[in-house]
Amino acid sequence: MAHDRCMPTTDTTTAALDDEYDVVIVGARAAGAATAMLLARSGIRVAAIDKSTYGSDTLSTHSIARAGVLLLSRWGVLDALRAADTPVADTMVFNYGPDTIAIDVRPSGDVDGLYSPRRTVLDRSLVDAAVDAGATIRHDTKVTGLVRDERGRVIGIDVDDRGAPRAISARFVVGADGMTSRVAERVGATVLREERAGSGVVYGYFTGIADPNVIENDFRVGRAAGVIPTNNGETCVWIAVPGADFRAEMADGVNTAFMRAVETSRGLTERLDGASLVSRLRSFPGRPGFLRQAWGPGWALVGDSAYFKDPVSAHGLTDALIGADLLAEALVHAVQGGDEWTALADYQHKRNHLADPMMRAVAKVAAYEWDLAGVADAYLEMSAAMRLEWEFLQNRRALVAA
Repeated sequence: MAHDRCMPTTDTTTAALDDEYDVVIVGARAAGAATAMLLARSGIRVAAIDKSTYGSDTLSTHSIARAGVLLLSRWGVLDALRAADTPVADTMVFNYGPDTIAIDVRPSGDVDGLYSPRRTVLDRSLVDAAVDAGATIRHDTKVTGLVRDERGRVIGIDVDDRGAPRAISARFVVGADGMTSRVAERVGATVLREERAGSGVVYGYFTGIADPNVIENDFRVGRAAGVIPTNNGETCVWIAVPGADFRAEMADGVNTAFMRAVETSRGLTERLDGASLVSRLRSFPGRPGFLRQAWGPGWALVGDSAYFKDPVSAHGLTDALIGADLLAEALVHAVQGGDEWTALADYQHKRNHLADPMMRAVAKVAAYEWDLAGVADAYLEMSAAMRLEWEFLQNRRALVAA
């Protein structure tokens, strides 16, 4: 049976919510579900609450780099992606105008390549693993506010529980509710760093594209594009333009702008010959990348809530998984009697150590001020940042195994 037809071990729409947990997570997609899974496996009482529907889709760049694949393997979730027939890319192709560079992805242990699952597969796999570990996951439920004590420490959340308002207390509340995080807004999380510009992106899914084991990126001055094989024999095809130009670029309609970009891209024209669009096109007008303060009294942030990079990096999911791994370790230490300030400060320090070189490289691409040699150099910097992540995780003891 294909994984995307499986049901969760618990009905996540009607799962009973207790009055108190060690940790409550707002958001149950990649970052939130992974954090819940790791905490539950460590014996922490945790609930993750999400306003979306179990197994629903969302905007995504799909790709998971080697560091993220390593974590999924350690957690025992990689087999679920394989069972869903997620393609494994063993080659990355970069077209810089007339020049093409092909990079072989070297297998290492269970990390046999790069995975680019649909979010209907990845998020569901992580939710199922969290529920199996003993976490409470509730979908179709809205968090309406935060609860604080007289000193201002966050001590829980307010939810709309099937039409009835109620409060749930927790030692820690985690915001995993995306780049427009209401948790971050409500706690006043400081933006530590914000980039100047972001990409506007349009993407859709095609069938009939050859080479399911090749991820391809195509660049010309002021434009970026690519193809990412994903589930169900489909390939995500994307184009990116400077965010400042997005409205003008889309003036004739998203479909017209998309096809115009395809026709001027050598790599896309060749790959899309004979292919068929099987979805509506989705668009993202762009937002500059940022790094937020990741913790405070009784709260923490993870995933895009804490750290958002331009989608042209295709690295957001990998960052979400790494962030979940780091934050879960810190929260386990704090809940089990350690110094929470030291543990959470260490979480932010490690996150910043890995984020800084990646953000610098991605910001260069997202500014679109490069020539073809310049964007190639920026991607070399991104590659070095990914090696740093890989080496960091290789030398890091797993919090929990599958």
